Amino acid sequence: MVLTLSPTSKSMRRPFLRILLLAIPLVISACRDSSPVSYRIPKENDAPVAPPPAASNNMADTPVVKAEGPGLEWTAPARWHTKPASAMRKASYAVDGEAGAVGDISITAFPGDVGGELANVNRWRGQLQLPPLAESDLAGAVTRREQNGLQLTIVDFSSASADKQRMLGAIVPFNGATWFFKFTGSDALVASAKPDFIAFLQSIRAPDSTPTPVVAPAASDMANTAVIKAAGPGLKWTAPVHWHTKPASAMRKASYAIEGEAGAVGDISITAFPGDVGGELANVNRWRGQLQLPPLAEAELAGAATRREQNGLHLTIVDFSSASSANNQQRILGAIVPFNGATWFFKLTGPDALVAREKSAFLEFLDTLQAP
Repeated sequence: MVLTLSPTSKSMRRPFLRILLLAIPLVISACRDSSPVSYRIPKENDAPVAPPPAASNNMADTPVVKAEGPGLEWTAPARWHTKPASAMRKASYAVDGEAGAVGDISITAFPGDVGGELANVNRWRGQLQLPPLAESDLAGAVTRREQNGLQLTIVDFSSASADKQRMLGAIVPFNGATWFFKFTGSDALVASAKPDFIAFLQSIRAPDSTPTPVVAPAASDMANTAVIKAAGPGLKWTAPVHWHTKPASAMRKASYAIEGEAGAVGDISITAFPGDVGGELANVNRWRGQLQLPPLAEAELAGAATRREQNGLHLTIVDFSSASSANNQQRILGAIVPFNGATWFFKLTGPDALVAREKSAFLEFLDTLQAP
């Protein structure tokens, strides 16, 4: 485009120049290439999906819908304290330990297999800062049990941290869902409460089934009485006549009281649980934990226990005293006896002087143990 400027007078030239200066940008714009320009606008995506929350100590924090419908039933030990259930938990309990320690029992259930058995075992290991297991390691790290028509996979893991934490857990598939029963707390607390937890697992059942009964004999005459357990007849014994029979509890096969000087009282407890309940070392250390004693290493066990074979039974006998002051020193005299696929525990607890006085009677009592 060509512009021709023709004003002749100076007076007309100035307004014309002003108009020209305003018009030039418009003219230049009009003279540009008029070919179309295309722009590529990115497609608007949906809002990003928030990542799932990191694994925590509770299944309540996982983005999994809780299983609905009729669920499992169980009987909790009387000493566990019921806590309010949460949006994700089916039930919660607190377990008291020494020096104000508290353990936590969580019961949860989610649809499907929640990733599979290995994934769930490794999730629990991750909560204790333990490395994951390979598929080939799983069989050696779990205990499998069938009871009341249910399949239980049981684990027992301890952390490697200075404030050693421990987890007992059971994975139970049922009715298209997976149930998780988990006990977490300090190593000493979990060790001391493990028999309660194992017996609790034994009570788990479907709502339309009847649990295998644990039949206790009449409390009036425990001596010379065969104690019946879920898997069949149990051991028999003869108690010293000066031991006072106490009523058996849901956890005990039998109980006795022993009177000492100045009102002191000793307690005899007899319990039995399926399997090896964690093994001999774990059970010896559980008793040591009850006296606030440090755990033994595997190499130290042989020197701390007395082994005896009698009446076809193998007995592991221990005798531990607490490190507390002389006026409050407590002592445990105990025997661990495997029998018929279960482990039996015979334990005398009381002041050091009383247990020392009763040691010979307790050992004679152990001599009477026999299969029915």
